[in-house]
Amino acid sequence: AVVSTQSGHYGRDNAFGIAHNPEDPKSILAPLREHGVTQLYQDASNDIKELKKLNSSLVVNFLDLLDILIQCPSSPLRTKKLEELELLFCNFHHLVNKFRPHQALETLIQMVKIQKDQKINLIEQINSKMECARAGLHTTINSLPSSLALDISSEMMDESMTDDPERLHNNKNEFDNVLSDIEMLIDRELGNT
Repeated sequence: AVVSTQSGHYGRDNAFGIAHNPEDPKSILAPLREHGVTQLYQDASNDIKELKKLNSSLVVNFLDLLDILIQCPSSPLRTKKLEELELLFCNFHHLVNKFRPHQALETLIQMVKIQKDQKINLIEQINSKMECARAGLHTTINSLPSSLALDISSEMMDESMTDDPERLHNNKNEFDNVLSDIEMLIDRELGNT
């Protein structure tokens, strides 16, 4: 197997003969020289071009190995070609691992964008429901006879104020103000996302 856990070393993995501790990300991205492996590419080079070169070398070496196995399976060249393939895979694997932090960052950015879109969608749904509720309440309050409206609003008003139509109108305005405050809070939250 390419990746296996070494017995007796809990938490350490072995990939292409190189021991890695997954709890220590620096061991995964440490230079190959620290692991005793020859590095086949320059550190300051273009990693994508190097990956393409290594991939081509892997294919050519694999085809060479197949040719050796067809002609003479017991040839000592077979072992040499396997070692070359292992070195190429180690270098390829190391270059791919250099992209992991960038991949993790891009994944987080996408997750945040999805969450933002979900929150905006939820706020739009809440605003839509609030508009429906506001329209329903206004329609209901406006369609009530004034005496029934006074009875309904009497729980919110002082007993001495229930016969005052001006006070009822003020309560409707207070209700509108409360709804406006809620909308303003939602708009502020929408602006923060």
